[in-house]
Amino acid sequence: MQKLHELLRMGDLAAFVGIVDDGGFAESARRRGVSASTLSRSVTRLEAQLKVTLLRRTTRSIEITPEGAAVLAEAREILDRSETLQEIATSGQAPAGPLRVNAPVPYVLHVLAPRLAEFHAQYPDIQLSIDMTDALVDLIGSHADVAIRLGRVPDSEMLRRPLGRTAWKLVATPAYLDRTGWPETPADLAELKQVRFAAPDHINTLRFAGLADPVPVPPAVTAGNGEAVRQMVLGGLGIARFSDFMIAEDLRAGRLVELFAGQLDAEPLDISALYLTRVSGLRRLGVFLDWLGTISIG
Repeated sequence: MQKLHELLRMGDLAAFVGIVDDGGFAESARRRGVSASTLSRSVTRLEAQLKVTLLRRTTRSIEITPEGAAVLAEAREILDRSETLQEIATSGQAPAGPLRVNAPVPYVLHVLAPRLAEFHAQYPDIQLSIDMTDALVDLIGSHADVAIRLGRVPDSEMLRRPLGRTAWKLVATPAYLDRTGWPETPADLAELKQVRFAAPDHINTLRFAGLADPVPVPPAVTAGNGEAVRQMVLGGLGIARFSDFMIAEDLRAGRLVELFAGQLDAEPLDISALYLTRVSGLRRLGVFLDWLGTISIG
C-alpha cells in the first residue's frame, strides 16, 4: 500500500478520520460546517490514490473495510505528528487553535462559565469548544482533547491532572424550613421531603457521623439533572445534598442554608482533568490545564 505520508492532501486524511469518528458523512459535515458532498469527494480521492475501498456507504450508515481500518490507524498517527510539528514550529507564538473540552453540566455552569472570560483574555487565539456530559467519554470518539470528571476515575490510558476536591453539603431554603420546621437533629430530617437525583442513587443516601444507619427522608420529586434538582430545592420543594461548588453562591447569598454542617458522612469527590498522551504536548492544552489549576476548588 502506498505510504500515507506521500499523499498530497492532509485535509482528505482529516476528513476520513472525522467521518469514521462521527459515524457518518452527515454528522461529520455538520460538525465541520461543510457539505457532505465535500467530504465524499475527499474519501473518493483517498480511495483512488490508495486503490482500495475505505468505506462501504449506504443511505443510512457507513461501514469501514479492513483496508480502511488499517488506513485509519496510520492516518491518526500522521495527523497527530503533523499537529505536534506545527506546535513546535510555532513555539515562539501565543498558543492558538481549537481545544475541545468535555465536562459535567454543573461544573461548566458553576466553575468554568463564570471564569472563561479570563482564559479568553489571556489566550484569545485558542478556540474553545465545550460539550457537557456526565458520563466518562471516549476522548477520540467525542472529539475531546480534555475531559473534566468528578469522583473516582477508572484506570485507563488517559493521563490525569488533579484539580481539587469538592465536599458534599445538605441544604434547603430558609422559607422551606420555616414552613416545615427546622430540624434539631439529623433524625428530624425524616419529617421533611427530599429532592432526589435519578442517578447515581447513592447521592440520595444521607448518612451522618454517629448514626449507624442513614436517615430515611421521603421523596418529593426525582430528577435526572443536577441543575434541575438545584432549581427545585431553590423553589422550596425539599432538601438535597450537592457538591459544594454547585451551591456556594446560593449559600453566600442566603438563598440556601446548610443543614448539620460537618456532620454529613460523605466522602469528598476528586476533580480531575483527563487527557491522552497523544495530545499532552500541545501548548494550548498545557496552558488550559495550568489555568484550570488556578480556578480549582477544594
